Amino acid sequence: MHIPDGLLAPPVALSAGVVGAAGLALALRKVERSGREPSTLGMVAAFVFAAQMVNFPVGPGVSGHLMGGTLAAAVLGPWGGAVVVAAVLLVQAFLFGDGGLTALGANFCNMGLIGAVGGYAVYAPLRRRIGGRRGVVLGAMAAAWVSTTVAAGAFAVELAASGRWRDFGPILAWMAIVHAAIGVGEAVLTGLILRFTLSARPDLLPLPPTPGPVGRRGQQLAAGLGVALAVAVFLGPLASTRPDGLEFVGAKLGFMPGNRAGPSFAPIADYEFPPLARWAPAATAVAGALGTAAVFAVGLALARAGAIADRRAA
Repeated sequence: MHIPDGLLAPPVALSAGVVGAAGLALALRKVERSGREPSTLGMVAAFVFAAQMVNFPVGPGVSGHLMGGTLAAAVLGPWGGAVVVAAVLLVQAFLFGDGGLTALGANFCNMGLIGAVGGYAVYAPLRRRIGGRRGVVLGAMAAAWVSTTVAAGAFAVELAASGRWRDFGPILAWMAIVHAAIGVGEAVLTGLILRFTLSARPDLLPLPPTPGPVGRRGQQLAAGLGVALAVAVFLGPLASTRPDGLEFVGAKLGFMPGNRAGPSFAPIADYEFPPLARWAPAATAVAGALGTAAVFAVGLALARAGAIADRRAA
C-alpha cells in the first residue's frame, strides 16, 4: 500500500511529512531507551523488506503484501517497529522507486505509525489477556488485521483531503473491502512468522526466558539475515504480478496517476536489477538481495542515530 507521487495534494503530503518526521524522531529516542541492539532492529527490518517483496493473490486482479508493522512491533515494541518500517520505506523509495518521495510522510504515517504503533496498541492488551505464546500469536494476528484496515481508511481520508471529498464514500468502501481481505493474509503471515520465531528464537519476544542455549549474537544475526536473504532471493521472484490493493482500487475508481513507473533516479526500479533485465527471476533475486542488505544497513544506521540523539539530549 505504497502511495506514489502525484496522488496527494502538496498541503496533505507536507502535513503528513511533518507528522511522520515528528513520529520518527520520537521513535528513534524511544528505541534507544528500550535497550534493543541496533543489529536486531536491522535484522528485523531486512526480513520485513524481504517479506514485502512477496505479493500474494487475494482475489481476481488484486494482490497484497505484508506491511509488517505489527509483526515488527511484536518483536521490538511499537517504536522499534516504526523505525523498522521507516528503514524499509526509505530504501524502497530511493533504491526501487516504490512509493513516492513526496508521499514518504504519508506512507510512514499509515504503515509505520498506524501499522506498528497503532497495531501494538491493539496487540499488547490482547497478548496480556490471552497470555503465553498463544497470546503473542493470536494477539498479533488480530492487531495485524486491524492495523491493515485502519491504514487503508487513513489513506482514504488523505486522498479525500487532497480534493476528493465527493468520492470519499466509494474510496473508503473499496479500500476497506479490499484491505480487509489483504488483512487476513497479513494476519496469517504474522501469526506463522511469530509462531516460528517462538520456536527458533523465543529470546526475541517479550516472554519469560526459556531454558536452553541461546547461541552467540553473531551467529543469531547471521541466521536472521540468512532467512531474510533466502525469502528475497527465492520467494521474491515468485511474487504475484497482480496490482496491489491500492493500485487495484485506484484503477477501478480512476484516481491513480497515469504514469506508475518508478522515479528516474531509482537505480533498481520495479525490483529488477538492470544488468540482468533479460532474466527476470535472476534480476528480481539480485535486486532482493541488494535491497535486503541496504535495509539492514539503514535500520542499523537509524538505530545508532537514535542513540546519538538521545545521548546529546541527556
